[in-house]
Amino acid sequence: MEHILPQSRGGPTTEENLAFSCQGCNGSKYNKTNALDPVTHQSVPLFHPRKDDWREHFAWSPDCLSLIGLTPIGRATIADLDLNREGVVYLRYLLLLNREHPPPHRPSA
Repeated sequence: MEHILPQSRGGPTTEENLAFSCQGCNGSKYNKTNALDPVTHQSVPLFHPRKDDWREHFAWSPDCLSLIGLTPIGRATIADLDLNREGVVYLRYLLLLNREHPPPHRPSA
């Protein structure tokens, strides 16, 4: 579990401010709330899993192995958390072979 708004920035330990995260993503995020969009080079908020609609900001590549950022928020989140790093892409491949990927989309919050 990770704090969406980090504790070091006043984020509470409440259900609304917690989200599941792998160790790699949590370590990459650290205490950040913003990141640079690699296209516009502007600082934008990182994706907020409780407030933002995943489908608005992300899509899967045709082979479903890589995430594609559709918006500045999506691109910055993918870049800053390194969501297409080799190990994660390989895990997606194994899950795809086992028909456990891509995950079903939940309705937005």
